[in-house]
Formats: sequence, structure tokens, C-alpha cells
Amino acid sequence: MSIAHKGFDLSAFQLSDETLELIHKRDELEERHRKYRMENADCARQYIDDSHGRTTRDYYVPALRKADKELREQEMQAVADGRPLPDREEYLAEVRSRVKEYERVEPALARALDQAESAVTEAIVKELPELARQGFEQSERALKQYRAAIAKVEAARAQLAGSVNRFLWATTGGELTRPKWRGFSGALGEEVNAWRTTSDGRLTFDSAKDLGLIDQYRGNRAEFGDFVAPPEGHAA
Repeated sequence: MSIAHKGFDLSAFQLSDETLELIHKRDELEERHRKYRMENADCARQYIDDSHGRTTRDYYVPALRKADKELREQEMQAVADGRPLPDREEYLAEVRSRVKEYERVEPALARALDQAESAVTEAIVKELPELARQGFEQSERALKQYRAAIAKVEAARAQLAGSVNRFLWATTGGELTRPKWRGFSGALGEEVNAWRTTSDGRLTFDSAKDLGLIDQYRGNRAEFGDFVAPPEGHAA
């Protein structure tokens, strides 16, 4: 479960049950507020911009505007058919009631959410010393894990470097003892990017060039085995 406060992820902390309960209550209120506003969006005031794009104090309510438009159409039809006009107050009563309810409920939900957010903030502030201790201990554990992982990576890279050197030495009859290509420094791990193979298990032509197995003047320096694929676009 994701636990956040003001955009910061608290999921990795061990928070007290009391704080977790406050966060749960806040999240429920936040969802209720969001859902209520979405379901009753047509009851919210829409403020009108002036000719310069600045918001004015004038507004309209989409639900009331829609109901008024529908009423005018019914009035026009009633006149055309020679029937009595529908009662305006009765027709608009339901939508007006819904808008009035929205104008009371939405601000109340917003205030309740603000109050819940403040309660969460106060609870977290009280726990900050403990959370700082947890963060310190987590950092110590993570550093040990990181160092162990790096040691494994470095060992694997050293193994790869040795394997590449042995391959080059053997396939060139001892001429190459390590990769030699323009820009290849021999730094540990460069073989990771230089060693690339095709789907049929051969070195790509570019990889062979990167490793120094293909020389621009001497061509393929391999004396044994069909280890290098032809350049892309060339037949084998």
C-alpha cells in the first residue's frame, strides 16, 4: 500500500498504528471529496473570463444553465401546441436543490480534508525522531548491500575480461592478449559493451572491430574458427 504525505513516499517507514489510522482516514476523505466533485461537477460554479482572459466575479452553474435551456425548449413547445406553460419553479426545484446541497457539502468535505491533513502532519512531526533513526539504519543496511552487489559486479566483469582476453589470445594464435581498438583503454568492464553476438552465436562484425579482431588494414586477425559474422547487409 502506498503511503504518502505532501508528495513524499513514507511506505518504507514503520509508522505507528495511530498515524497509519490518521493517514487512512485522510485518504478516505480525499477519495470521497474527489469522487463527490467529479460526480457533481455540473453543480460547481464556472467563473467567466473577460476579453483579456482574466477571471471575473461573474459565473454560471452548468446544471442550472442546462435545466433552464431545457425549460425554455419545453415552454416553446407548449406555446406551439397551445398547452399551458410548465411551472418554472417546480421544474427547476430539483436541480436548484442539488446545487444548494453541493454548495454546502463540497466545502464541508474540503474543510474536513484539511483538518485530517493537519492531524496527519502533527502525528508525523511527533514521529520524526524515530523516522530519522529508521532512515539512518536503512541507509547503513543499503550501503552494505550496495557494496556486496558492487563486489559481485566487479568480480563478474573481471571474469568477463579474462574470458575475452583468453578468446582473443587463442583465436589469434597468441597475437592479441587483450582487446585493442581505438579508444579502448582496457578499463575493467569495457568488454561488457564491446562483446556483442548474433542470434547464431557469432561476434557481430562491429564487435569484432571494437575488440581489435578486425583490423582496418589486416582484416580478420582470427586464425582459428568462424567466430565473426559478416557485416550487416553482406551475405555470409
